Amino acid sequence: MSSEFFERLHSSEKAAWRGVHASASWQRLKKGIDKDFYVTLMTQVYHYTKFNAQNQALMAVRLGSDRLPLLKYCLHHAYTEAGHDLMVLKDLETIGVSAASVKASKPLPETAAFVGYLFRLQERDATARLGYSYWAEGCYPYLEDFLVSLRRDLKLQPSQLSFLVAHSVIDKAHLEEVKEILKITCSEDRELQDGVVEVMETTLHLMKNIYDAVHAQHPPK
Repeated sequence: MSSEFFERLHSSEKAAWRGVHASASWQRLKKGIDKDFYVTLMTQVYHYTKFNAQNQALMAVRLGSDRLPLLKYCLHHAYTEAGHDLMVLKDLETIGVSAASVKASKPLPETAAFVGYLFRLQERDATARLGYSYWAEGCYPYLEDFLVSLRRDLKLQPSQLSFLVAHSVIDKAHLEEVKEILKITCSEDRELQDGVVEVMETTLHLMKNIYDAVHAQHPPK
């Protein structure tokens, strides 16, 4: 069952990313990206990333020692997520955007909806949020078009892309941790597996909405 579940999970992930890549916002991003688009997008990334540690930690609240591996995972992963929003601020500062201006900005409604959904997951079994972690920790191959555009159009160097580049190295190990806890907790339970797949598909859809909202705010010139 474990191999079938991971095949299903990977297939659903690829299908969801195909939807993202087929969108007008992603096609625009591939053709060319300007500074305003990039700043607005990364500002949204800041707004949801700064809550990732908190909404992950909340998944541990209703867990006891009878589910010790999952309890430990939720708390440890929350700890490792803390401060990732500061990477975004650092990257934006390298192109002249002050941290104060990013912190003072308001998230787009689509970003607020994404954050709200992640917090609402505390009402679900703690395994459900692993659907978000699964794609988020392994998303970097799917972001290659974005990175190409940033290097080509904005001439950004790896040192200016700590969230997207340096972060990707960290998340390779994190992805293996996600797979391991999924094997331990979900490999024989179809209902839990369905929850993981549902959350993965929903969070990727909500992420696509953020791309689309940024695209609408900054139409191609």
